[in-house]
Amino acid sequence: MFRASVACICLLLPAALFARDINLDELYFRKDSLRAQRLAIQKLDTYQSVQAHLVDRNIVFAGWLSGSELFYIQEVPGLATNILFLYNVDRQRRTERVRIPGIVTAVRASSDGSFLALKRLIHRNDVVPSGETVIYSLRTGKTDILPTPTGFLDFDIPTGEPVLVYETSAGITEYRPDNGSTRLIMEKRRYADTAVPGGTTMAFLSPDRRNTLVISGGGGNYSARLYGGRTSLPVSGISSASETFWLNAHTFAFRSGAPGGFSVRRYDVRSRTAVTLLSSSLNTSLGYSPHSATLSFLNDQVICLHSVRDGKTMLTGIEGEDVSLSPPGNRFISIFNKRLFIVNIELVKKNELLMRRSWTAILTAYRELALEKRYWENEYSLDYIRRKIRLYTSLIDG
Repeated sequence: MFRASVACICLLLPAALFARDINLDELYFRKDSLRAQRLAIQKLDTYQSVQAHLVDRNIVFAGWLSGSELFYIQEVPGLATNILFLYNVDRQRRTERVRIPGIVTAVRASSDGSFLALKRLIHRNDVVPSGETVIYSLRTGKTDILPTPTGFLDFDIPTGEPVLVYETSAGITEYRPDNGSTRLIMEKRRYADTAVPGGTTMAFLSPDRRNTLVISGGGGNYSARLYGGRTSLPVSGISSASETFWLNAHTFAFRSGAPGGFSVRRYDVRSRTAVTLLSSSLNTSLGYSPHSATLSFLNDQVICLHSVRDGKTMLTGIEGEDVSLSPPGNRFISIFNKRLFIVNIELVKKNELLMRRSWTAILTAYRELALEKRYWENEYSLDYIRRKIRLYTSLIDG
């Protein structure tokens, strides 16, 4: 019942929302609930408990570029304009680089930090906004715009390669922003049986380029197939192309499941088997930081960090979105309520006692909201409250 209910709620929300900061509490509690309003403050207290650094507000996307530099996109309220900033972590100084009109729905950075590629919806001459890919060179400041059929993510940037990989009429194509050259890397007839009519098709190249994962579809309904040499095999369970990442030459991670019960899985090409890293979450916001070899995902909004090298997962106890780790892997950034924070992982480990106080306050608030039915936003709010109570109870119990 709960899975179906979440699916119904998600269908009522604009698609652009799912690429941006999500506050699950706002979906299940009325806006006039003072207790629900205080929840956001109590969750911000967890950031204070670990001495997190507040970078800026009204942030919709962010990512780490180097050991001391990150980027973020600040939305200008009411103007449909976004400002790209670079931020020096050591000097705590920001630099405005470019203003981008429209609604930004997705952002990817090249692993060498040479460019950013953004998806946006923008009104030109048509009533319906059109989709575009905006490529901004961080080295030259040059902006290129590629017209595309969708305003949502339809490309990938392979690890270690300063290129975009996306589908054209001829097939899977590689584009080099530095010189504008293109190269066909897979003809459409090769993956014709995988392509879903009317869906978006994306290709993900393994770091050694020996395997290509092709995913086609939309709205959680995807077809996926792994191509290597002259052979290919289907991959089942993928429910989000935008939450799929190669971890190394023989392993990739992806989101599986359906609304109300998403999971995170890790697939090994050699054994053709998948293991589950997270079994059930309302949203996952799966991301990968290649320099530190760390997967980030959400357990009902709480940030989890999974080390690809040792296979261990850390439940941080902090809620947020759009997580990205520094190249050394000792810090991460996250967005909560459109605020961008820098968090030192060592301080998360050292300040568990202070965090427990915040977790206890949050748990108490959810238990009280369970008794205040008049502030529930819909008939599924109690199921949501119970999930949060279980989660924060487990954090406190250790």
